[in-house]
Amino acid sequence: MKLLHNIGRLVTGTDRGVLTGAVVVLQEGRIAWFGGGRPGTPERAEALRPPARLLEAAGPDGPEAVDCGGRLVTAGLIDAHTHPVYAGTRHAEIARRSAGADYAAIAAEGGGIAATVRATRAAAPGDLAAALRGRLKGWARQGTTTVEAKTGYHLEVDGELRDVALLAGLRDDPTLPRLVVTFLGAHALPPDWEGPRDTYLDAVCRWCEPAARAGAEFCDVFCDQGAFTVAEARRVLVAGRAAGLRLRIHADELQRSGGAQLASELGCVSADHLLRAEAADAGALARAGVVATLCPVTALAMGCLPPARLLLDAGVTVALGTDHNPGTSGTTSMSLVVALAVAALGLSVDEALTAATRGGAAALHLGDRGRIEVGSLADCVAWEADHEGAFAWAMGLQPWRVWRGGEPDPAGGTAADGVVGDRAVGR
Repeated sequence: MKLLHNIGRLVTGTDRGVLTGAVVVLQEGRIAWFGGGRPGTPERAEALRPPARLLEAAGPDGPEAVDCGGRLVTAGLIDAHTHPVYAGTRHAEIARRSAGADYAAIAAEGGGIAATVRATRAAAPGDLAAALRGRLKGWARQGTTTVEAKTGYHLEVDGELRDVALLAGLRDDPTLPRLVVTFLGAHALPPDWEGPRDTYLDAVCRWCEPAARAGAEFCDVFCDQGAFTVAEARRVLVAGRAAGLRLRIHADELQRSGGAQLASELGCVSADHLLRAEAADAGALARAGVVATLCPVTALAMGCLPPARLLLDAGVTVALGTDHNPGTSGTTSMSLVVALAVAALGLSVDEALTAATRGGAAALHLGDRGRIEVGSLADCVAWEADHEGAFAWAMGLQPWRVWRGGEPDPAGGTAADGVVGDRAVGR
């Protein structure tokens, strides 16, 4: 049992809002109790005292106490959109785009996704796994405790299923963020594909069932200009659902292709990117309960911002993602994404932080994280800040300490004393 105390501000992500001078008890991987005052009100002593039954359960030595030094504490951040299994770089391509080259034109020349597919296929499986682990540790160090992770850079059956199994095998590694695995066989047509499009789509549909057996939880498809049409995307998603996979979709990023409307029709858990979405799309997503996962780093790289305020005002739940991938977003910092959601998308700090916690949990269909609540996973972060407004100021706020399931994350936190999870109060 751990007792986090002297928390300056505790952002609960619930109706209780923000508590000051707070205390949180972590027990057996879950949040067992928390208490504190509301800002601007005097805290009563009993609001900060855990129940006797909890303290007794800790044994004669009592709980392991961690003095948070007046810092800000939140639930662990959740990255709801990433592509972390790849080899090679596309730095030269990125430089060309910065000088005005068109993304679609580069793809037509064999760049874009096709270039990464060739590099990934050529990589040794051990090298690919080592690179993936290194990237995932980057998320953990920066306060992200859950990451959605897609396949999609092999685009042939053996490689795609191997990538699903690789991600699934790392899902419960305590040194890494928790992983939610998405099968994205319909990322693009393979660069060496010479047959009819329908033949490849038929193959992807057949791969959905073995992908589910290998550990995939979601099926995704890139429904957009130069990728797959609405009709093609529907085929893949229906096959994914028949295989027991939940659904998500890359929608309306390069043009308003109808992806958001398809997400609403099929009841996808999440529709992602949405740079070209309009009011009718926002209304459809809200009515269907589809989460909008926005990726501000990629949006800035593409020179087009999603209508975040339109979506929120329509009643759509918004989540955030880094969209880490080799072509448009190299970051693993969700705290940077929170800052960009404020600076570029026009969200308030509270809205952006909610999108990076509770919104991310909704986008991944997970009810056990993303908030400080009794019974939720004990995934918490103490930040090097005394107020959540620091997210919008620091442009990459750093954690002081990260707990995953109540245990200090070996890769997480940047505490100056280098000690994680010490017993001595006041350290």
